[in-house]
Amino acid sequence: MSERHVMATLFLLAGLILAPGAAMAGTPAEDFVASDADRSATLSPAEFRRFISLGAAAGRPRAVMVRDRNVYDRAFQQLDSDRNGQLSRAELQLR
Repeated sequence: MSERHVMATLFLLAGLILAPGAAMAGTPAEDFVASDADRSATLSPAEFRRFISLGAAAGRPRAVMVRDRNVYDRAFQQLDSDRNGQLSRAELQLR
C-alpha cells in the first residue's frame, strides 16, 4: 500500500470519527422516520428536536438556523398548521 493510499485512508477515517453522522446523512424523509421514535407517523416536539439535529448535522441550512438560534419551539409552532401538537410529513412538506 502506497503512502498516498495510507494518508487518504487516514483522512477518511478521521472524518468518520470526527463527524459520525456526516457520512451517514439521510434525506429529510429518512430523518423523519429515524426521528419518529413512537412510530406514530408524526413528530412530537421532542422528536422534532431530533429531526432538526439530524438535518443540522447534514448541513441543511434551515435546520442549522433553528439549532443555532435555539428556536425549536417557535419553529414547531409555525409548522404545526392544524395545532394538534404533532408534525406530519405534510406539514413538513415531505414526500
